[in-house]
Amino acid sequence: MSNTENTHKKISFSDCMGLAIGQIIGSGIMVLTGVVIGLTGHGTPYAFILGALLAIATCVPFIILTSTIPASGAGYTYVKRLMGDKAGFMYIGMFVLSQVLIATYAKGFASYFCSIFTGFSEAVVAMVALIACTGVNLVGLQSSAKVQKCMVAFLMTSLFLFIVFGLPKVHWDTLALTTQNIMPDGPKNFFTGVALLSFACGGAKFVAENGDDIMEPAKTIPKVIVLSTSIVAVFYALIGVVAAGVLPVEDVAFQNLTLVAQEIFPTWLYLFFVFGGAIFALLTTLNGTLSWVTRGLQAAAKEGWLPEKFAEENKNGVPVIILGVFFIMGAVPIATGMDLTLISNMGVGTDMITEFMVLLACWRLPKHLPEEYKKSAFYMSEGALHGILLVIGVLMLGTSYVNLSDLTVPAAIACGIYIVILFVYTQVRHKYVASKKAR
Repeated sequence: MSNTENTHKKISFSDCMGLAIGQIIGSGIMVLTGVVIGLTGHGTPYAFILGALLAIATCVPFIILTSTIPASGAGYTYVKRLMGDKAGFMYIGMFVLSQVLIATYAKGFASYFCSIFTGFSEAVVAMVALIACTGVNLVGLQSSAKVQKCMVAFLMTSLFLFIVFGLPKVHWDTLALTTQNIMPDGPKNFFTGVALLSFACGGAKFVAENGDDIMEPAKTIPKVIVLSTSIVAVFYALIGVVAAGVLPVEDVAFQNLTLVAQEIFPTWLYLFFVFGGAIFALLTTLNGTLSWVTRGLQAAAKEGWLPEKFAEENKNGVPVIILGVFFIMGAVPIATGMDLTLISNMGVGTDMITEFMVLLACWRLPKHLPEEYKKSAFYMSEGALHGILLVIGVLMLGTSYVNLSDLTVPAAIACGIYIVILFVYTQVRHKYVASKKAR
């Protein structure tokens, strides 16, 4: 290791808090709130709180692993290192499937855009947005840090105003803590909503992806994950109170936030909310996702899991073929007319499977890296670690189940076929990867 490798400036606690909060607050709140109102009715604020707790729980394996062996590219690195090359590629393959969520950003953008410009087709606008953001990333153009910060400021201001103007108009009796009120369609739909909102409240875990660039990662990362998620959860719960408590639930169920915004804002503030909040949030999330989502699959291609041509970059440093793969993952749900609930259930359900694979890697930590684990800030007996992970694993699998069990038959069959093909391909291709390593 060179001496210069560790001399660059590392990220402080306050820097990490800013990154984590910025990562959490984004498209999820704009896209999923209406969906969850449709599932939970006036239980939406409570679903936000439980979703945040679930998001924190699913980060525990990341916290433990990062405090033991900080590493960039944490998820893929940990699964590959502790479970083997095959498991690493299965992780990346499931990650690719979970990126049907790209379509939610494009469709969410289109729904808000068309609430202002009513003459356009949402499907066409969504596809144009996806094509445009893919094109931007192909030529290597990305929003500057100043523009990104400006848009985040607009977003935060819009959501804050939504709370301030909305709370005085809430019908507070609708928040009564009764089963019929918060679970109008039964416990399963309520917990499906909780699972979806764990995605909206997630994001802080990505701080762990840069574990070796953070000052005192063993202490900083756990604090950042818990504190940032808790702060945003309270913020989101207040948005949920307004979104579900101003207008009748049947009017706002499965709708975006514009109906409530029209009710609580004067016209000029309504337009500010739609453009400054929703459209900026969704468009920057879509563009930003396409700028980083290729990295894991590109690394796998360089290792031989895919034809080497997949890893090749254009003159702007963009892996064109792999970017095309993620474009297809976003385009297919749009072109086939999948609704947001179905896309969200598929994406969050499969994403939780990748989280479970990280948990399995953490399970193997004491035996595979005993010396490193003993130095961890979260060192505990192997039995205690496994007990905690067992509880979290049940939560993860339960979350995945409530999402995936709501898939339509064609979507469930498509997911099943994909996973079978991925598994078979992994077994066959591993011979080539192993031989390439041995050279």
